[in-house]
Amino acid sequence: MANKGILVTGGSGLVGAYAVGMLLERGERPVVFDVAVNQRLLEAVGVDTEKVTLIRGDMADLPALISALRDNDCDRIIHLAAFLGEEVQRRPYSGVRLNFMGSVNVFEAARLEKVSRVIFPSSGTVYMGSLGEGLAKIDESIPINPPSVYAATKASCEFMGRAYAKRYGFEFICLRYVGGLYGPSPVALKATREMAIQQMIRAAVKGDSAKINWPYGPTEILYGKDAAKGTVLAVLKDKFKDDLFHIGNGQTVGGDEIIAAVRKKFPESNLELIKGSNPMPYPESRLASDFSRSKEQLGYEPDYSIDKAVEDYAATLKRLENL
Repeated sequence: MANKGILVTGGSGLVGAYAVGMLLERGERPVVFDVAVNQRLLEAVGVDTEKVTLIRGDMADLPALISALRDNDCDRIIHLAAFLGEEVQRRPYSGVRLNFMGSVNVFEAARLEKVSRVIFPSSGTVYMGSLGEGLAKIDESIPINPPSVYAATKASCEFMGRAYAKRYGFEFICLRYVGGLYGPSPVALKATREMAIQQMIRAAVKGDSAKINWPYGPTEILYGKDAAKGTVLAVLKDKFKDDLFHIGNGQTVGGDEIIAAVRKKFPESNLELIKGSNPMPYPESRLASDFSRSKEQLGYEPDYSIDKAVEDYAATLKRLENL
Protein backbone atom coordinates (compact mmCIF):
# COMPACT_ATOMS: atom_id res chain seq x y z
CA MET A 1 0.00 0.00 0.00
CA ALA A 2 3.04 2.25 -0.42
CA ASN A 3 1.25 4.27 -3.09
CA LYS A 4 -1.29 5.47 -0.48
CA GLY A 5 -0.46 7.88 2.32
CA ILE A 6 -0.88 7.12 6.02
CA LEU A 7 -1.99 10.11 8.09
CA VAL A 8 -0.33 10.21 11.52
CA THR A 9 -1.97 12.69 13.89
CA GLY A 10 0.42 13.72 16.64
CA GLY A 11 3.08 12.43 14.29
CA SER A 12 5.96 14.40 15.79
CA GLY A 13 5.35 13.31 19.38
CA LEU A 14 7.07 10.47 21.23
CA VAL A 15 5.33 7.48 19.61
CA GLY A 16 4.49 9.34 16.42
CA ALA A 17 8.09 10.26 15.58
CA TYR A 18 9.23 6.67 15.93
CA ALA A 19 6.21 5.39 13.98
CA VAL A 20 6.91 7.82 11.12
CA GLY A 21 10.50 6.56 10.92
CA MET A 22 9.40 2.92 10.92
CA LEU A 23 6.87 3.60 8.16
CA LEU A 24 9.55 5.22 6.02
CA GLU A 25 11.84 2.23 6.57
CA ARG A 26 9.07 -0.01 5.23
CA GLY A 27 8.64 2.08 2.09
CA GLU A 28 5.39 3.72 3.23
CA ARG A 29 4.37 7.36 2.83
CA PRO A 30 3.60 8.90 6.25
CA VAL A 31 1.88 12.29 6.47
CA VAL A 32 2.34 14.09 9.80
CA PHE A 33 -0.59 16.16 11.11
CA ASP A 34 0.37 17.94 14.35
CA VAL A 35 -0.55 21.17 16.09
CA ALA A 36 3.14 21.93 16.74
CA VAL A 37 5.35 19.95 14.38
CA ASN A 38 8.51 18.99 16.29
CA GLN A 39 10.94 18.61 13.43
CA ARG A 40 13.87 18.44 15.84
CA LEU A 41 12.50 15.32 17.57
CA LEU A 42 11.77 13.67 14.23
CA GLU A 43 15.36 14.25 13.15
CA ALA A 44 16.76 13.16 16.53
CA VAL A 45 15.12 9.75 16.14
CA GLY A 46 16.51 9.40 12.64
CA VAL A 47 13.67 10.60 10.40
CA ASP A 48 14.65 12.29 7.15
CA THR A 49 12.06 15.07 7.25
CA GLU A 50 12.66 15.85 3.58
CA LYS A 51 10.86 12.60 2.82
CA VAL A 52 7.82 13.32 5.03
CA THR A 53 4.86 15.62 4.44
CA LEU A 54 4.53 17.82 7.54
CA ILE A 55 1.20 19.55 8.16
CA ARG A 56 0.60 21.93 11.05
CA GLY A 57 -3.02 21.42 12.01
CA ASP A 58 -5.46 21.39 14.92
CA MET A 59 -7.53 18.32 15.78
CA ALA A 60 -10.54 20.63 16.23
CA ASP A 61 -10.32 21.61 12.57
CA LEU A 62 -12.30 18.94 10.72
CA PRO A 63 -11.89 20.59 7.28
CA ALA A 64 -8.10 20.58 7.77
CA LEU A 65 -8.17 16.86 8.58
CA ILE A 66 -10.26 16.17 5.51
CA SER A 67 -7.91 18.23 3.34
CA ALA A 68 -4.87 16.41 4.73
CA LEU A 69 -6.42 13.06 3.83
CA ARG A 70 -7.66 14.16 0.41
CA ASP A 71 -4.63 16.17 -0.70
CA ASN A 72 -2.21 13.38 0.22
CA ASP A 73 -4.33 10.41 -0.91
CA CYS A 74 -4.33 8.86 2.57
CA ASP A 75 -6.16 5.59 3.04
CA ARG A 76 -5.27 4.83 6.69
CA ILE A 77 -4.95 6.89 9.87
CA ILE A 78 -2.88 6.46 13.02
CA HIS A 79 -4.53 8.77 15.53
CA LEU A 80 -1.96 9.62 18.23
CA ALA A 81 -2.81 13.27 18.99
CA ALA A 82 -4.05 13.62 22.57
CA PHE A 83 -3.50 15.24 25.93
CA LEU A 84 -1.94 12.80 28.38
CA GLY A 85 -3.35 11.85 31.75
CA GLU A 86 -1.99 14.49 34.08
CA GLU A 87 -2.69 17.29 31.60
CA VAL A 88 -6.32 16.14 31.39
CA GLN A 89 -6.37 16.03 35.19
CA ARG A 90 -5.33 19.70 35.25
CA ARG A 91 -7.55 20.84 32.37
CA PRO A 92 -10.45 18.39 32.08
CA TYR A 93 -12.61 20.38 29.66
CA SER A 94 -9.71 20.98 27.27
CA GLY A 95 -8.73 17.34 27.61
CA VAL A 96 -12.20 16.11 26.73
CA ARG A 97 -12.40 18.51 23.80
CA LEU A 98 -9.10 17.33 22.33
CA ASN A 99 -9.15 13.65 23.24
CA PHE A 100 -12.82 12.90 22.57
CA MET A 101 -13.98 15.49 20.05
CA GLY A 102 -10.63 15.40 18.24
CA SER A 103 -11.11 11.65 17.86
CA VAL A 104 -14.70 12.12 16.65
CA ASN A 105 -13.29 14.46 14.00
CA VAL A 106 -10.91 11.70 12.91
CA PHE A 107 -13.77 9.20 12.70
CA GLU A 108 -15.92 11.68 10.76
CA ALA A 109 -13.06 12.46 8.36
CA ALA A 110 -12.54 8.72 7.89
CA ARG A 111 -16.25 8.33 7.10
CA LEU A 112 -16.36 11.19 4.62
CA GLU A 113 -13.11 10.29 2.84
CA LYS A 114 -13.79 6.53 2.88
CA VAL A 115 -10.62 5.69 4.79
CA SER A 116 -10.15 1.92 5.11
CA ARG A 117 -8.59 1.74 8.59
CA VAL A 118 -8.17 3.86 11.73
CA ILE A 119 -5.63 2.84 14.37
CA PHE A 120 -6.59 4.25 17.75
CA PRO A 121 -3.99 4.03 20.52
CA SER A 122 -5.89 3.82 23.79
CA SER A 123 -4.51 3.31 27.28
CA GLY A 124 -4.28 0.69 29.99
CA THR A 125 -5.86 3.26 32.29
CA VAL A 126 -9.30 2.45 30.83
CA TYR A 127 -9.53 -0.67 33.00
CA MET A 128 -7.63 0.55 36.09
CA GLY A 129 -10.85 0.61 38.12
CA SER A 130 -11.20 -3.14 37.49
CA LEU A 131 -7.90 -4.03 39.14
CA GLY A 132 -8.35 -5.82 42.43
CA GLU A 133 -7.41 -8.81 44.53
CA GLY A 134 -7.45 -12.16 42.79
CA LEU A 135 -6.91 -10.80 39.28
CA ALA A 136 -4.78 -13.43 37.55
CA LYS A 137 -3.72 -11.49 34.46
CA ILE A 138 -4.38 -8.39 32.43
CA ASP A 139 -5.48 -9.06 28.88
CA GLU A 140 -8.09 -7.77 26.45
CA SER A 141 -10.93 -9.41 28.39
CA ILE A 142 -10.60 -7.17 31.46
CA PRO A 143 -13.71 -4.96 31.90
CA ILE A 144 -13.44 -1.26 31.09
CA ASN A 145 -13.71 0.81 34.28
CA PRO A 146 -12.02 4.22 33.87
CA PRO A 147 -11.10 5.89 37.19
CA SER A 148 -10.01 9.29 35.77
CA VAL A 149 -11.23 11.85 33.23
CA TYR A 150 -8.31 10.94 30.96
CA ALA A 151 -9.17 7.24 31.13
CA ALA A 152 -12.81 8.09 30.45
CA THR A 153 -11.86 10.01 27.29
CA LYS A 154 -9.96 6.99 26.00
CA ALA A 155 -12.74 4.54 26.92
CA SER A 156 -15.33 6.79 25.24
CA CYS A 157 -13.27 6.87 22.06
CA GLU A 158 -13.04 3.08 22.06
CA PHE A 159 -16.85 2.87 22.07
CA MET A 160 -17.33 5.67 19.56
CA GLY A 161 -14.71 4.35 17.16
CA ARG A 162 -16.31 0.92 17.10
CA ALA A 163 -19.75 2.45 16.55
CA TYR A 164 -18.51 4.56 13.63
CA ALA A 165 -16.66 1.62 12.11
CA LYS A 166 -19.65 -0.70 12.32
CA ARG A 167 -22.00 1.86 10.81
CA TYR A 168 -19.75 3.31 8.11
CA GLY A 169 -17.61 0.38 7.07
CA PHE A 170 -14.00 1.21 7.98
CA GLU A 171 -11.76 -0.89 10.23
CA PHE A 172 -11.26 0.45 13.74
CA ILE A 173 -8.28 -1.15 15.47
CA CYS A 174 -7.75 -0.24 19.11
CA LEU A 175 -4.31 -0.59 20.68
CA ARG A 176 -4.02 -0.16 24.42
CA TYR A 177 -0.55 0.99 25.42
CA VAL A 178 -0.13 -0.84 28.72
CA GLY A 179 2.11 0.78 31.32
CA GLY A 180 3.67 4.21 31.47
CA LEU A 181 5.07 5.42 28.16
CA TYR A 182 8.55 6.89 28.29
CA GLY A 183 11.11 8.18 25.85
CA PRO A 184 13.02 11.29 24.72
CA SER A 185 10.17 13.68 23.90
CA PRO A 186 9.86 17.28 25.19
CA VAL A 187 9.35 17.72 28.95
CA ALA A 188 6.22 19.83 28.47
CA LEU A 189 4.38 16.76 27.16
CA LYS A 190 5.35 14.40 29.97
CA ALA A 191 3.69 12.97 33.04
CA THR A 192 5.48 12.69 36.39
CA ARG A 193 6.92 9.21 35.75
CA GLU A 194 8.16 10.16 32.29
CA MET A 195 9.74 13.36 33.57
CA ALA A 196 11.44 11.41 36.36
CA ILE A 197 13.01 8.94 33.93
CA GLN A 198 14.16 11.77 31.68
CA GLN A 199 15.64 13.61 34.66
CA MET A 200 17.59 10.48 35.61
CA ILE A 201 19.02 10.01 32.14
CA ARG A 202 19.73 13.69 31.49
CA ALA A 203 21.56 14.06 34.81
CA ALA A 204 23.59 10.91 34.12
CA VAL A 205 24.54 12.08 30.62
CA LYS A 206 25.61 15.48 31.94
CA GLY A 207 27.35 14.08 35.01
CA ASP A 208 25.06 15.99 37.40
CA SER A 209 23.62 14.89 40.71
CA ALA A 210 19.85 14.69 40.91
CA LYS A 211 17.08 13.96 43.38
CA ILE A 212 14.19 12.33 41.55
CA ASN A 213 10.54 12.46 42.62
CA TRP A 214 9.22 8.90 42.25
CA PRO A 215 5.69 8.33 43.62
CA TYR A 216 5.12 4.84 42.24
CA GLY A 217 5.51 1.21 43.19
CA PRO A 218 6.66 -1.40 40.65
CA THR A 219 4.71 -1.01 37.43
CA GLU A 220 4.97 -1.76 33.73
CA ILE A 221 6.62 0.86 31.55
CA LEU A 222 6.65 0.92 27.77
CA TYR A 223 9.41 2.47 25.69
CA GLY A 224 8.17 4.71 22.89
CA LYS A 225 9.87 2.62 20.21
CA ASP A 226 8.03 -0.51 21.31
CA ALA A 227 4.69 1.33 21.29
CA ALA A 228 5.47 2.58 17.78
CA LYS A 229 6.44 -0.91 16.64
CA GLY A 230 3.08 -2.34 17.70
CA THR A 231 1.29 0.59 16.05
CA VAL A 232 3.06 0.19 12.72
CA LEU A 233 2.46 -3.58 12.71
CA ALA A 234 -1.25 -2.87 13.23
CA VAL A 235 -1.60 -0.24 10.51
CA LEU A 236 0.14 -2.42 7.91
CA LYS A 237 -1.37 -5.82 8.70
CA ASP A 238 -3.62 -7.25 5.97
CA LYS A 239 -6.39 -8.93 7.96
CA PHE A 240 -7.51 -9.09 11.58
CA LYS A 241 -9.28 -11.66 13.69
CA ASP A 242 -9.70 -9.18 16.59
CA ASP A 243 -9.87 -5.39 16.78
CA LEU A 244 -8.42 -4.83 20.28
CA PHE A 245 -4.78 -5.44 21.22
CA HIS A 246 -2.64 -4.77 24.26
CA ILE A 247 0.83 -3.41 23.52
CA GLY A 248 3.06 -3.85 26.53
CA ASN A 249 6.43 -4.87 27.86
CA GLY A 250 5.30 -7.73 30.09
CA GLN A 251 7.57 -6.80 33.00
CA THR A 252 7.20 -4.53 36.02
CA VAL A 253 10.00 -2.34 37.31
CA GLY A 254 10.35 0.10 40.20
CA GLY A 255 12.28 3.32 40.45
CA ASP A 256 15.27 1.58 42.03
CA GLU A 257 15.54 -0.80 39.09
CA ILE A 258 15.42 2.06 36.61
CA ILE A 259 18.14 3.94 38.48
CA ALA A 260 20.21 0.74 38.56
CA ALA A 261 19.92 0.51 34.76
CA VAL A 262 21.04 4.15 34.43
CA ARG A 263 24.00 3.52 36.76
CA LYS A 264 24.95 0.45 34.76
CA LYS A 265 25.29 2.64 31.68
CA PHE A 266 26.70 5.64 33.61
CA PRO A 267 28.60 4.24 36.63
CA GLU A 268 29.54 7.69 37.93
CA SER A 269 25.95 8.95 38.09
CA ASN A 270 24.71 10.28 41.45
CA LEU A 271 20.94 9.81 41.59
CA GLU A 272 18.55 9.59 44.53
CA LEU A 273 14.84 8.72 44.62
CA ILE A 274 12.46 10.81 46.72
CA LYS A 275 9.05 9.37 47.49
CA GLY A 276 6.31 11.75 46.35
CA SER A 277 2.53 11.67 46.15
CA ASN A 278 0.83 9.85 43.26
CA PRO A 279 -0.62 12.51 40.90
CA MET A 280 -3.25 10.19 39.41
CA PRO A 281 -6.00 8.04 40.98
CA TYR A 282 -4.48 4.75 39.87
CA PRO A 283 -3.18 1.78 41.87
CA GLU A 284 0.43 2.30 42.92
CA SER A 285 1.56 -1.19 41.93
CA ARG A 286 0.19 -3.18 39.01
CA LEU A 287 0.36 -6.53 37.27
CA ALA A 288 2.34 -6.95 34.09
CA SER A 289 0.26 -7.26 30.93
CA ASP A 290 -0.48 -10.33 28.86
CA PHE A 291 0.04 -9.33 25.23
CA SER A 292 -0.16 -12.83 23.73
CA ARG A 293 -2.92 -11.70 21.32
CA SER A 294 -0.63 -9.03 19.89
CA LYS A 295 2.17 -11.56 19.61
CA GLU A 296 0.00 -14.11 17.78
CA GLN A 297 -1.89 -11.77 15.44
CA LEU A 298 0.47 -8.82 14.94
CA GLY A 299 3.84 -10.48 15.43
CA TYR A 300 4.54 -7.99 18.21
CA GLU A 301 7.35 -8.52 20.69
CA PRO A 302 8.91 -5.71 22.74
CA ASP A 303 12.51 -5.01 21.81
CA TYR A 304 13.50 -2.74 24.67
CA SER A 305 14.36 -4.02 28.12
CA ILE A 306 15.08 -1.25 30.61
CA ASP A 307 18.84 -1.61 30.01
CA LYS A 308 18.54 -1.36 26.23
CA ALA A 309 16.01 1.47 26.50
CA VAL A 310 18.30 3.54 28.75
CA GLU A 311 21.12 3.23 26.22
CA ASP A 312 18.92 4.24 23.28
CA TYR A 313 17.20 7.00 25.30
CA ALA A 314 20.54 8.54 26.31
CA ALA A 315 21.88 8.52 22.75
CA THR A 316 18.71 10.18 21.42
CA LEU A 317 18.60 12.74 24.21
CA LYS A 318 22.16 13.76 23.43
CA ARG A 319 21.16 14.47 19.83
CA LEU A 320 17.90 16.17 20.80
CA GLU A 321 19.40 18.51 23.41
CA ASN A 322 22.98 18.78 22.11
CA LEU A 323 24.34 17.30 25.35
